[in-house]
Amino acid sequence: MGFRRTFGSGMWAAVLLCLGTPSQAQEQLPLRPLPPGKTVFVLQPHHDDHTTDHGMGGLIARFVDEGYDVYYLRASNDEKDGTALPAENDKINLREALAAAKVLGIKEVINLNWRNDYTAPIPLNELRAQIIFLIRKYKPDIVVGHNPWEHYQKNPDHRNVGRAMAEAYWMAGLENVHPEHFLLGVQPHAASYLIGKARLDWGLGHRPNVFFELNAEQVRRKQIAYHTHRNVYANPATARAMRAELARLGLYLPEWEALDDQEAAVLMEAWHMEWISRQRGRQAGVEFAEDYYFMDEFDHLPGLKAYLQQHVRTP
Repeated sequence: MGFRRTFGSGMWAAVLLCLGTPSQAQEQLPLRPLPPGKTVFVLQPHHDDHTTDHGMGGLIARFVDEGYDVYYLRASNDEKDGTALPAENDKINLREALAAAKVLGIKEVINLNWRNDYTAPIPLNELRAQIIFLIRKYKPDIVVGHNPWEHYQKNPDHRNVGRAMAEAYWMAGLENVHPEHFLLGVQPHAASYLIGKARLDWGLGHRPNVFFELNAEQVRRKQIAYHTHRNVYANPATARAMRAELARLGLYLPEWEALDDQEAAVLMEAWHMEWISRQRGRQAGVEFAEDYYFMDEFDHLPGLKAYLQQHVRTP
């Protein structure tokens, strides 16, 4: 991507403010391989949470590429995401969620259809019970979702679904929790790994502790899945506003010359997905990456975990 000047002196500081500047470099975190297993359960409140820069589209694509079955839980009906009436937003967002899931290779999308942005009044026990049942049904080795220990999360659905997910992850393996589920043919099941994602620009809670490397093809599918959500992303008005701002600064983008506003908006979203993946890759010492808070099966036993890290050897 390169700017060209059409008149006057360039105001590069203003352009950088307009486009956004790279985040502060974070401490070096380890690159880790994917955890062992064959089934991944991604639990998120919204239709697009698995594809945003704060989501996990690249990691999902990598899981699929390496042979895992990935299931996606969409907890809310997304009636407020978009400019249409609530019922119409719900239908559009579901359709786009299914299309984005297909791009990433997700095997199935499960919808709970709780009302968008109204999860605060939902009894936590009820939402948690639904997730416990689904963990027992799909038997994931790995659970992925919003990190419930991030602080200052402004979105109520992210907070509440993240908390219910973390509690269900712990409780689904206990025989005395919701034994009525067993009448439906499921059994207790404990997933071994929890991978949490969070927006750290809203305040500091858990910081990421690992990177997962991505390849260029996985980033490409992440880009496509992201801008598949046309009801909320890749808006032509965004491209029009950017064109106008660049023109005011005496600049233009050669890549946009033959594109209409919709095509330009899609390209903007693709650039952003590649940019954030390269930023994390640079921090990890690779080309592309995503960062996460990773918990393994020994996380609740820190003393044992530290001992194992120090003393375990391969045969």
